[in-house]
Amino acid sequence: MNRSRPCGRSSFYWLDEQERLCWREADSAGLPPSGFAIVSPYDVTARFARRGDTRWKGFLAHVTETCDDGDVNVITDVTTTNAVIHDSKTLPVILDRLDQRELLPLEHYVDGGCLSVAFEHRAAREHGVGLVGAVRAKRTRQPRQGGIFHRDAFVIDWDAKQVTCPSGKTSNRWATPPSLAPYITASFLVADCRSCPLKVSCTRTDARTVSFLPRELYDIQSESRTEQQTQEWLSRYSLRAGIESTISEFVNGHGMRQCRYRSEDEAHVQHVLTAIAVNLERIGVHLPAAPERRPRTPTALQDYLDRHGISRPRSWRVATHLAG
Repeated sequence: MNRSRPCGRSSFYWLDEQERLCWREADSAGLPPSGFAIVSPYDVTARFARRGDTRWKGFLAHVTETCDDGDVNVITDVTTTNAVIHDSKTLPVILDRLDQRELLPLEHYVDGGCLSVAFEHRAAREHGVGLVGAVRAKRTRQPRQGGIFHRDAFVIDWDAKQVTCPSGKTSNRWATPPSLAPYITASFLVADCRSCPLKVSCTRTDARTVSFLPRELYDIQSESRTEQQTQEWLSRYSLRAGIESTISEFVNGHGMRQCRYRSEDEAHVQHVLTAIAVNLERIGVHLPAAPERRPRTPTALQDYLDRHGISRPRSWRVATHLAG
């Protein structure tokens, strides 16, 4: 718990001058960002998170399992993270953990929210793993407007470092601005765009600017977007739907959404133990049935009781007492 007085990055709970636990109000102590806010007085590592309509306080569990045809699907990794950490930052950690235990697959089926073209290229280069997931669709303003040229309408000349627009004009600037994402930006002259008869279908600004990935990543992105529209790719990717059943098994069969321990490390222990239990259940179903036990040879006393029609007692102490 943050014991400091009102400040920026602190918790939803704080201690006043009398060391009393108080709820932090926006008008008195100020509310911190959700990534730093302590939302439980019992666990200082729990964080608030929201995914769509789902809201919770705690942690995230990322489950990895095998999906080979004809074999038992075995859980190979469970990674526990802070609830506010994005899935895309967790996937590199998962692959590193699998690599350390020599459990890397040839193909790794992932959720679209985990995948980026840059990391798809990195995973193939560093781990030799092919990531299978839906590459994000084009989300720029132009395609959302409808009837406006998308970047695919522009022809890229990689060697000359120029871009040609649908009207035949070439860009006058090619740059790679500093950014977390390795994008290239190509800009056109204002004079060319102002006099262009297709300007209404291209941009609302004075001149059009087109951004795209470097050549190697651009090719991967284009191939992935084209491939994921085919029925063959959709059939392959349908394997990933099996993990939803596993999550349901974790949640409804083992109550994994109820944290039995405090702190992220101890919650991870719960997740791992749950995965072990699920694996044992799955393996147990596929084990051959135990052979039937052969009845034991009757003892002399049992044989005597049977020959004289005397019922066998449940306890040998009773039998000894009767015999005496």
